[in-house]
Order: sequence, then C-alpha cells, then structure tokens
Amino acid sequence: APSVRTFTRAEILNAEALNEGKKDAEAPFLMIIDNKVYDVREFVPDHPGGSVILTHVGRDGTDVFDTFHPEAAWETLANFYVGDIDESDRAIKNDDFAAEVRKLRTLFQSLGYYDSSKAYYAFKVSFNLCIWGLSTFIVAKWGQTSTLANVLSAALLGLFWQQCGWLAHDFLHHQVFQDRFWGDLFGAFLGGVCQGFSSSWWKDKHNTHHAAPNVHGEDPDIDTHPLLTWSEHALEMFSDVPDEELTRMWSRFMVLNQTWFYFPILSFARLSWCLQSIMFVLPNGQAHKPSGARVPISLVEQLSLAMHWTWYLATMFLFIKDPVNMIVYFLVSQAVCGNLLAIVFSLNHNGMPVISKEEAVDMDFFTKQIITGRDVHPGLFANWFT
Repeated sequence: APSVRTFTRAEILNAEALNEGKKDAEAPFLMIIDNKVYDVREFVPDHPGGSVILTHVGRDGTDVFDTFHPEAAWETLANFYVGDIDESDRAIKNDDFAAEVRKLRTLFQSLGYYDSSKAYYAFKVSFNLCIWGLSTFIVAKWGQTSTLANVLSAALLGLFWQQCGWLAHDFLHHQVFQDRFWGDLFGAFLGGVCQGFSSSWWKDKHNTHHAAPNVHGEDPDIDTHPLLTWSEHALEMFSDVPDEELTRMWSRFMVLNQTWFYFPILSFARLSWCLQSIMFVLPNGQAHKPSGARVPISLVEQLSLAMHWTWYLATMFLFIKDPVNMIVYFLVSQAVCGNLLAIVFSLNHNGMPVISKEEAVDMDFFTKQIITGRDVHPGLFANWFT
C-alpha cells in the first residue's frame, strides 16, 4: 500500500512552497480537517455549497466543516484524503478553547437545546402571512383612493419581507427540520416566493459570511466599499483604484460622508439583493466564481423568483393603477424592508472588529464568531422581530 504523506501545518499555510513549479490549474487546494489533510481542488465545482469551500483552503477547517455539514458529508470528504498532519504539529492556537466549545455543543445537543419547536415556527409563519394579508387588504380596498393607505400597506409589506428574510434564514440553516428537503422547500417559499431572494444566492453569500465573519476580502457582507466602508482595511483599496480623479473624488466623498448616507443606501439594500438573486440564477450567473465553484440552481428556485415578481407587480397594477402612487408603494416597501433588515445586522456585526486575512489564519472558527458578533440581551419584541 502507498505510504501516507505527512504534512506540517506550515506547509499547508504556505501552500506556495508545495505548489512550486506547478501550474495554477494543477496546484492542490489543501485544507486540514481533524488533523487529516484533504486536496479539494477537483471537488470545488461539485461542492453543493459553492465557493465557501475556498475560504479554508490552506487553513484548518475542522470546526467550520463540522458546523456546516451533516454526517454523510464525511464519506464524501474521505475521497479527497491525501495525508496527515505530523503528530508533533497537531496542537493549534486556542485548541483548548475550541475543545471546550465542542464539549459545550455536545452537551447542548444532549439536552435538546437544538431541537426546534414546530409549533413556534407554525405560529411565526402563520402570523407573518397575516401581515401580508393585511397589507394586501388595505391596498385592495383603498389603493386607488388613498396615498396614505398605500404607504401603510407598503410599510406592512416591508415588514412582511423582513420577517420572511429571518424565517427563511432559519429554515435554510436547517435548524427547523432535520430533513433538509423541508428546510429548502420552506426556504424557497418564504425566501423566494415571498421575499424575492434566491435560496442558492443567499446560501452562497451567507454561508461564506459565517465561514469568514468580518474577514476583510472574504466576507461578502462587508464588501461594499466605497458605498459603505467598514474598516481601515477597506481603505487600502484606494491604492488599487485607477488613478482617475473623478473615481478617487467619488470614493473619498462617500467614505467621509457615509454617516449621512448609511440609512438612505440601506433603503435600497433589499432591491440590490433581489437583483443579485435574479442574476445569480441565470445560466451564466456564477461564471465569475473562482475555480469553477457554483451552487446548483433548480427550476423550483427560478420559478419562485418569477412568482415573487408576478404577485408583487400585480398588486400594484391591479390595486393602485395610478403611476405616482405605484412609485410611492414601490419605494416605501423597498426602503422599509431594507432598513428593518439593516437594523439587525448593524447591531450584530457592524462596529465589531474587522479581521485581516492574516489574522484569520491564526484564529479558530469559534473565536471569529465571538469577536465579530455583539452580545444582545433581547426582550419579547426583539425575539419576535429577529
């Protein structure tokens, strides 16, 4: 039998040494999981989660792999095994802390803390659909006679969308059902038909955010410079901007005045994500992804977005008709949802440390989650709202 290769952690982290003399297309994508080394290059185009797998190439992905994947994924992973970490090099920074968190997770699982309440989610979904019903009732009854009614209906619709976003978040994280089929189905309904977000686009974006939270250059949620600049790391982009005076003036103006533009920009966050969703599910929507990474797109998902825009536009054309009031309805619904979504992620992540890629290499998965998320002690409203 062929001997198993032994690697040091330094070799994995400094992959250039291993790849010396090889063309980029031949270079291995090595990662460490449970002190074993895997070359996932050939798997990247087939990885169901898309490009998120690339966030831990050259790093230890033990805990992020265990967090994101079901037991069956270990069998798939075994196909890409290429060696082990040397026994003298198995201890990592903060290993004791990570071990304690793993024990805590096992304890919580045994106590049933991760078992979802189906009754709670039945209430949440039903209550949310009632908000949609009330919004539709108001615009259907007074949409052609009252601008105020249109504003109220649009605001309720924005709230409905915001709630759909967080509900789809729970279902698509598979925290409601153990059977992922049902999680994806409810995610397609709440996230696609109701909210207008592509489930695959969301998984690609959001799971990458969880794998690399607030990591500059890796977390797509903070890749918004110069519209919004979250840290001094993003300012380094000034040196990469073409030496065009107008471009530099625009970037400088936005950075210096982002306090004033913060909420107006986020008023259009939902619309931006809807457009990104549509682009993502098109045939070439993931052509820009590195190394051929892509998330599978189903016909159901494409139809869910078509259904969303059908009922949304039909509501305006059937019940409002007046062009000015239709524009008001559109802008208010988008702005309310965008800002309600922003309130939550602004509280949780914005203002917390932004990590460089170099810092992320030496930081375990659990530490990244803790230092980039703000502790919140919620009341009844916050528990419902989020």
